[in-house]
Amino acid sequence: MFRLSACLWSLRQPPRDAVARVRLAGFDYVDLRSDCWSGIADRADAERLGVRVPCVGITPVQMEAGLTLDSIATKDAGRALPFLLGALERGAKLGASRAYMLTPSGRVAETSYYQDSIRTLADKASELGLKLCIEPTPGRALASSAEVLAFVRKLGHPGLYVLIDLGHNLITNEDPVEAVRAAVDRLGYVHIDDNDGKSDLHRALFDGVLKPTVMAAFLQALQESGYDGTIGIEIRNSLPAPMSAVVAARDYVVEWGRSKTLPA
Repeated sequence: MFRLSACLWSLRQPPRDAVARVRLAGFDYVDLRSDCWSGIADRADAERLGVRVPCVGITPVQMEAGLTLDSIATKDAGRALPFLLGALERGAKLGASRAYMLTPSGRVAETSYYQDSIRTLADKASELGLKLCIEPTPGRALASSAEVLAFVRKLGHPGLYVLIDLGHNLITNEDPVEAVRAAVDRLGYVHIDDNDGKSDLHRALFDGVLKPTVMAAFLQALQESGYDGTIGIEIRNSLPAPMSAVVAARDYVVEWGRSKTLPA
């Protein structure tokens, strides 16, 4: 059924220690991002640790003073882009097939700077064999799955996709099933988590407003869509027991999958 990946930033340990803990918990896949991949050299190194890396986050990424993610939507895009391009190269070296990024703050989707930056990044990702996914983030540019999907379709780049974050759908009041159905071939990656419907808290599943019926319908929609990527489990590392929350999410999805294969 679905393959589950633990987002390594859900844990507080140094990367190699966190990978060891995730592996001990039975995970074969871990998602990395640029603030938690130090000390893991490449795909071979990850595999020596017993895991594969299906997806990497290229944001947040450390840039030189005065530059932020917002810079790719301004005249400073030429100075900021090399840091994100470098993160894509690092992700490919780790063996990822997907990469994702957050959106800048403010209303930037219509600016030529931002659109050109995304095209440049998608070109590079395609060259490296990566699907580049944009993650909608409530309160920032392209806040909803629908807005990101419209942007992706407008640019029309074959290497550009949408990341659907179930927790973000809860905040934007989007039906996650409809988000999956609308994305169709542009669905590049998935995160699951829960919250209070107002803030991006990354709680354990069903510790917030998420209901089992909604979760089950979401998984059913993913299955029917033919989604073939892993599902990243993204839990806030400041929770009392984030590893337990990651494992519980994994076990829920696995059990859901088993229930679909049992004889009628």
